This record gives sequence, structure tokens and C-alpha cells, in this order.
Amino acid sequence: MGATVCGPVSAAVSALTATPSTHPIYVNGQAVEMDAYQIVGSNYVKLRDIGQAVDFNVYWKNGVQIDTHTAYTGDPPTTSAFSDMEPISIEDSRNQIVTLTNRLRQNHDLPVLSTNNLLMQAAQLRAEEMAASSTYSHTRPDGSSYVTVTDCTYVAENINRIAQLYLEQQGKSLPVAAMESWSHSDDHLQNLLSERAASIGVGIAKGTGATGKDAWYCVQLFLYEGYTVHQVNASGN
Repeated sequence: MGATVCGPVSAAVSALTATPSTHPIYVNGQAVEMDAYQIVGSNYVKLRDIGQAVDFNVYWKNGVQIDTHTAYTGDPPTTSAFSDMEPISIEDSRNQIVTLTNRLRQNHDLPVLSTNNLLMQAAQLRAEEMAASSTYSHTRPDGSSYVTVTDCTYVAENINRIAQLYLEQQGKSLPVAAMESWSHSDDHLQNLLSERAASIGVGIAKGTGATGKDAWYCVQLFLYEGYTVHQVNASGN
């Protein structure tokens, strides 16, 4: 047995021995304290430690989970990043989306968006016309652009179609699901965090999706700074 340990196998075991590394580790040019070990000339660190250093979550749940959109806790999420609020009505859900949008903007040091009745009406009209026709598009059912919904074309639009079954399976409220989807899309996030935006309108309507099952149509309209809406147009023509 002693001869076996001291022979070729011993050399292989020795080569795989982990020894503490003295090499410094930097994140964005700043030195961080992190345990590292050298094995066969390479540095090894815990994935959890990396997540903590760069602030994305790493946790175990039926396997190693990495969530780059959530700050590090080391634990599985128990609530949504947007705080899971149950909707009471369509009106409450619209207001919650406004609240969550402004919370997101404040987290990025951006001014909150105001609301006005006409912009809210316009967004609701967009949601209702999509739900009525099951047309999920920035083009209105009459073939015109979404910007024709008001008399001001200086607006941006986010839309979303969320299946009722998805909400039930995920245990999420409609505002939370919509905001998570938008915030994880670069194009939609650009509208959410636009420095040009000054006002917001939100619309929600229930219809059916592409498979004929119940779905919710959600709309955000962002009006740019310095512009005003004077009327809502039921038809773009």
C-alpha cells in the first residue's frame, strides 16, 4: 500500500492538490476579497462568490441556478423582483404598472412619469382593440401605426400579451408578469428608462391569444417631454 501511494499515483494526486491562490482578483478594476485556489496552474473560485462580487444571484434549486437580473442573495427567490402584488381589478392593475414603472426608473436615478387621462384612455383603447381582434402588433387593426391613437406622434409603445394560464402556473399577478417581461427585453427596457419620456399611459384588456385561450393585452404609451395629447383617435384613418 505504501509503495502504491509513493509511486506514480502519488504524483498524480499531488498535481491535483488545491492550494490557496495569492493572485489578486479585480471586478471592474477594483480589488475584491475572494477565496481562490490553484489547481494544476489554474485559479478556481466558487460560483457563488463570483455572483456576490458582481451582484447577480446564484443559488441551488433542482440544480445550480444563475439569475443575472436579480441581486445576489444566495437563496432561491421567494417573491418577484417587482414585489408580487395581486390585482384587484383592471384599473388597479393599470395603476400598479405605473407604480412599478416609476419604481424602476427611480432605481436608475430617472424622474418619475406623470399620467393624464387622455394618454391613459389612448393606451386602454390600444389594449382593447388588440384584444377584440386578437391582433398582437404595433400596427392597429385598421392598418395604421400605433401613433395614430392620439393627435401626437411623439410617443413610444410597449405591448405585451400574457396568457392567463401562465399567470396561474407562475403564481404571478398581471402587473408583475408584464413588467418582468418588459424589463428583460432590451427594446422595451429602453422605453421604460427613456430620458425623453415625461408621461405614461397604461391599458389592459382581456381577450384570447393565438391558440384561442384567455390572454391579457397590456399596453404602455410613453409621451415625450415637451409634447401634449389633445385627443384620442378611435380610428387611425
